[in-house]
Parts: sequence; structure tokens; C-alpha cells
Amino acid sequence: MSERVLIVCGQQNFGKKVCDMLAVSLGKRPMLSISGADARRKALMSSMGAVLIAGRLPDENPLDLALELSQNDVNGIIIVIDRGELFEAHDVLDGSGVTILANPLTRNALIQAIRLVMRINEGGGTLDRAKLMLVHQKGWTEPQAHRYIQKLSMDKRLPREVAAQIIMKALKREKEAQNDEK
Repeated sequence: MSERVLIVCGQQNFGKKVCDMLAVSLGKRPMLSISGADARRKALMSSMGAVLIAGRLPDENPLDLALELSQNDVNGIIIVIDRGELFEAHDVLDGSGVTILANPLTRNALIQAIRLVMRINEGGGTLDRAKLMLVHQKGWTEPQAHRYIQKLSMDKRLPREVAAQIIMKALKREKEAQNDEK
């Protein structure tokens, strides 16, 4: 799997700042797209380790782009949206495999989410999937999620992979219960 990261942001100056920040943190310069059409072309022509969609786009709705990319077998899609748009995003993207992060978002939380998604795409195991679900559904940081899995494992005297599976099943049931309430 590729280690390439694509940043999709309608504001070129902000997109360049995010690229600069990630280049330092990840050790590799991400590609930048300022439109949905350009992002779609780059994501479908090159294998990406992660695609980060941040902010509004001049030519289309970011949710539609994320959904279309996920349907075209592009993995590792992360979308950053305003908190006020969370319900709409969950309705549109539920079950698509897109990771939804809400603004305001710290620099470290963004970098951790991208690293987790890339590890999972590279064949990361159950622990990484459980951490990503905790980050996504509970709004935790990666260290908080790691500590939670570690603590459950020690408290229940289970291997960490088994504890991670238990957490994933519980989070899935919790998500289904929330969807049933709607």
C-alpha cells in the first residue's frame, strides 16, 4: 500500500499549510488538490495511503466526494467537518468506511488519525482498527484509545487483540443502537 497522502482543500493557502505540517510530521510531502475533480483524478490514478478532505470545495460537496471515492475503492478517506454538520455527515457516510473528524481539531489528533488510517490500509491489525473506532466514535486521542485497550486487556486478563475485538463489537452495537433511535 502506498504511503502517499492527498490533501483536498478548497482554500489553497490553508491546504499548503496542512501539507507543510504533515510533511514535517510524516516525513513525506502530501499532494494537494483544491477541487473535487482534481482530487478524484489524483486519487483514482495513484494509490493513496490516506485522503484528507478538509473544508469546502469550489466544485462539489465534500461529503459527496468522500462517498464517491469510497465507492471507487479508495481507502483511507478522512473528512474534517464542522460539528454542526456531523449528523448530516453520519447519515451520508454511514457504512462507507470514511473516517469523520469534527472541527475544532488539534494538530496532533489530525496526524494521529492519518497515521492510524495509513497503518490500517497497510494491513494494520485489530488494535489499530479498534483505536480508530474509538478515535472516531468517542473523540479520543490515539494514546487514550491505546490506554483504554491496554487497561481492558489487563483488567480482564485477555490478549490485547481479544480486548480490541470486544471493544469493536461493543462500539458497533452502540452505533447500531444510536441509528435505531433515529
